[in-house]
Amino acid sequence: MKLYSPTSNSSYKRFFYSTEAEFEKDVVAQADHIFGPDALYFDLKKRLKGKEIIGIPDGYLIDCSNADEPALFIVENEISTHDSFKHIGIQLLKFVVAFDDYKVELKANLIGHLQENPGMMKRFEAFCANSNSRNIDSYMEAAVFGDFKGLVIIDEAGPELNKILEKIRADISILTFNRFLDLEGKVIFAFDPFQEDEGEEAFGTSIAAIPNPQPEQLQAGQSRKARADTIIVPAREEGFQKVFLGQHKWHEIRISASMKPRIKFIAAYQSAPISAITHIAPVADISLYKDTGKYIVTFAEPAKEIGPIHLRESRSKPQGPIYVEREKLLSSRTLEEAMEK
Repeated sequence: MKLYSPTSNSSYKRFFYSTEAEFEKDVVAQADHIFGPDALYFDLKKRLKGKEIIGIPDGYLIDCSNADEPALFIVENEISTHDSFKHIGIQLLKFVVAFDDYKVELKANLIGHLQENPGMMKRFEAFCANSNSRNIDSYMEAAVFGDFKGLVIIDEAGPELNKILEKIRADISILTFNRFLDLEGKVIFAFDPFQEDEGEEAFGTSIAAIPNPQPEQLQAGQSRKARADTIIVPAREEGFQKVFLGQHKWHEIRISASMKPRIKFIAAYQSAPISAITHIAPVADISLYKDTGKYIVTFAEPAKEIGPIHLRESRSKPQGPIYVEREKLLSSRTLEEAMEK
């Protein structure tokens, strides 16, 4: 969870949204903070029209953090007072079913939106310039003509919504977003960031949220995570032996929506007294874990021993997922070395 305050720090209480329109207005206003400098949010309500199914998403997001593999997300902004099945679940299912029939029209709509918004076009052109694409048309095509990816932004994600997403079995992630107020009415926003993970904060690698990022700031953000194919998870001895080595899986992992499609390997950092990364395994599947909103990673084969790869600073230790390149990890003496750009 990330906190962002445009004013000051104080004692805050949660603001409860009464309408989806009010909630969505805040999401749009804070889009650069939520999604980071390497993504573009399209506040564009264009219907997804399949052969027999029609749905109208609240927006679209293009993640360009991996310059050569831009990824499109269909976005649904919701408040938790809406019925998880009748309102949210059915709407998401419509998007999944209609998506493949709509890609040509969607590409044209997104390019048209860029042409109407010069600031967004400038950013998109900067992303394209850092890629191998010939022009913005081919870059947009690379984003749109991939597999379906969905994103639900909601004030509170309950077990029922997680169960529905598990049944739909599509690539749909959840981000929570909330507004808080102090006694003077000053505002702070708390949200699950699209591109960051709390496990990396101890190592000083979190990307700062940048309001209205400029093109020259974009290339710096497309760094280690853009090349990462491995997730490192902290593990205590009992769970490591029983689950990671014994069951060839690891569960209840928080994985950011932008990183989930890129993960090909999983490595384990064993906590004290070992305090090192000791094993790695190829990933066969990443799926929702029960109704927790977190994920379970199933291995393609048993984990193999590596390293051990220790920490340069013993006072720091992973608190959650960390993303690195497998080849760089295997050739590094410390975790910090594997995380260098």
